[in-house]
Amino acid sequence: MSIRIALAGNPNSGKTSLFNAITGAMQKVGNWGGVTVEIKEGITSVNGTRVTVIDLPGTYSLSAFSEEEQVARDYLVKEKPDVVINVIDATNLERHLYLTVQLMEMGIRPVLALNMWDEVTAKGDSIDLKQLQALLDVTAVTTSARNRTGIDQLMLKAIEQAANNNKEVSILSVRMPEELEQSITAVEKSLKEHFPDLSQHRWYATKLFERDKTIEKIIENQPGAPLIRAQRNESDILITKRLGDDPASLIAESRYGYIAGIARETIVKGKQHRIEVSDQIDVVLTHRFWAYPIFIIFMWLLFQATFKLGEYPMGWIESLVGWLQEFASSTLPAGVIRDVIVDGIIAGVGGVIIFLPNIMILFFGISIMEDTGYMARAAFIMDRLMHRIGLHGKSFIPMIMGLGCSVPAIMAARTLESRNDRIKTILLTPLISCSARLPVFVLFAGTFFPKHAGNVVFLFQVVFSFGAFILMAILFKHTLFKGCADNPFVMELPPYRLPTVRSVLIHMWHKAEHYLQKMGGVVLLFSVILWWAGSYPESPAIEKEYDSKIASINTTGQLSSEQREARIAELQTEKSAKLLEQSYIGRVGHIFEPLVRPFGTDWRGAVSLITGFVAKEIVVGSMGVLYSAGTEGAEESDVLRAKLKEHFTPLSAFAFMLFVLLYTPCIVAFITIIRELKNWKWSAFSVCYQLIFAFSTATIVFQIGKLLGLQ
Repeated sequence: MSIRIALAGNPNSGKTSLFNAITGAMQKVGNWGGVTVEIKEGITSVNGTRVTVIDLPGTYSLSAFSEEEQVARDYLVKEKPDVVINVIDATNLERHLYLTVQLMEMGIRPVLALNMWDEVTAKGDSIDLKQLQALLDVTAVTTSARNRTGIDQLMLKAIEQAANNNKEVSILSVRMPEELEQSITAVEKSLKEHFPDLSQHRWYATKLFERDKTIEKIIENQPGAPLIRAQRNESDILITKRLGDDPASLIAESRYGYIAGIARETIVKGKQHRIEVSDQIDVVLTHRFWAYPIFIIFMWLLFQATFKLGEYPMGWIESLVGWLQEFASSTLPAGVIRDVIVDGIIAGVGGVIIFLPNIMILFFGISIMEDTGYMARAAFIMDRLMHRIGLHGKSFIPMIMGLGCSVPAIMAARTLESRNDRIKTILLTPLISCSARLPVFVLFAGTFFPKHAGNVVFLFQVVFSFGAFILMAILFKHTLFKGCADNPFVMELPPYRLPTVRSVLIHMWHKAEHYLQKMGGVVLLFSVILWWAGSYPESPAIEKEYDSKIASINTTGQLSSEQREARIAELQTEKSAKLLEQSYIGRVGHIFEPLVRPFGTDWRGAVSLITGFVAKEIVVGSMGVLYSAGTEGAEESDVLRAKLKEHFTPLSAFAFMLFVLLYTPCIVAFITIIRELKNWKWSAFSVCYQLIFAFSTATIVFQIGKLLGLQ
């Protein structure tokens, strides 16, 4: 036997945690809404039954105002899963039952997972399960996804319901005001007459009165559509005139009234505390003044920890990479194989993998902020600022997610109801510095600003990236999106929770795994390609010229042994540089060099930036190959830093980091932009404006710095 179970629920109801507990998957879990922005699927087995579990995007209703609501409703309507588990935050039963009622109006009889039951009992509250099940005619099971309790019973009840699916189920019909009830019944009758193939005529009629655009599109081109639309419009005007409110509001009020009655019969509140712990903390963390400096301090501490704590494991990995290069150089016979391993693979991949500790520490901190519920507060306190720069308060969620990776951050824009808000957020989100840019900042900050490296990393990763986001948002507000109306911001503030070690480690490892996969995939591939392009075509004339110079140094008796070794090392470096300049990569780099010269970068920097279009991690990997040529047996990081100091000044390094921060995201992020925007013009614009912005900013900073003598 095989069944499909869909998990539906409000944002932050613990739905993804429950999905992980059931399937053993390691999806991202956060104590804030909007974590799930696409459908996820997992497979498990229960008593010999193969169960496919689908984690739908979190949604407050099935009215399809936002893309995530549309995705969730489309799946339920079109795919028709065998069972729907409605995941409910049991501490907020009354609010979460609104989605339950809408599911039952569609003819879906869900199994209720009353999640976070441990928090209900901790508060001293209680819910009469028997009464709740009797009033709604559903099965309800208490669960705690965090503690992994109640999961087995929930799955057994879901399988039991799947076995009884052939039984006829009564469709919930919430009683509306008399005038509205008569109008819905009349439209329902017309729908049965003109659209007999529709399965839930009352639900469609109700949705028409709610002005559901998707439902209107379904019937708009059919023969009976004009009659039904006119009937609905006439009733709409009459109801609004008589009852003083529009039908959509009256429908919502009727549902909430029905739910309030159920809540009175089933919920027993425990002893009420005057101010709960979450409220006490929020007095400070959401204060209209102190909230902002507190948020900045938290982020500053996080990046200080990222750099300071990351120094030690970075040193260990650096030593390992240096040892691997030396071991490969001394063990493998001279030739192409040794060169590609030492100068290609180890130099490229090793130059990037040393930053893995920084990435893990960064995500450890962000995961704690998410799981505690603080990140939801950050979005709340930033709402006023976001509206002033022409964005919706919810845009701050993709903005923060962008610190990790631009791809899920861009996808998180689906939570926004307005298309204009989605477009603006998607265009701006790549300006937030993702973790892939972090290795570049750590490398350059440690090389050129060692005494203030942590502050410099924080400056680029947070201050400058957020500043660029705000600056371009204001520019868009007064140009491309001038006159666009603001939508109100409504977001649930979850209670503060102590994050579980398992959840934090899963989140941290999930990102680290993504980083390591790039090391074994795209970074490895491009390191080998760069090595090949930097080694060929061969230049026998240059090799012969420098080999003869080295031979003459060896035969002369005028130099001491130390002077001879120093002169030979200098000639070897010159030889490597000449060979690299005549290679394929050198020729390509020289073509693009005029474009990067204005902000103080040479052709090697140009090549590194070009490869960064594939993945930002490759910028550092490319430098490991390009700047460390001819350094067999040396510790990779020391040689690379020394080489960077030869070709960059602190000013040009600063300008280079600005360009890396602001220019186009990786190819995967760009594909995501295309997919989410569904518009080639906006997608092309996103690339063009970022390139122009990056070039202009880096050039202005470098040229002004030169004028001020800051080289």
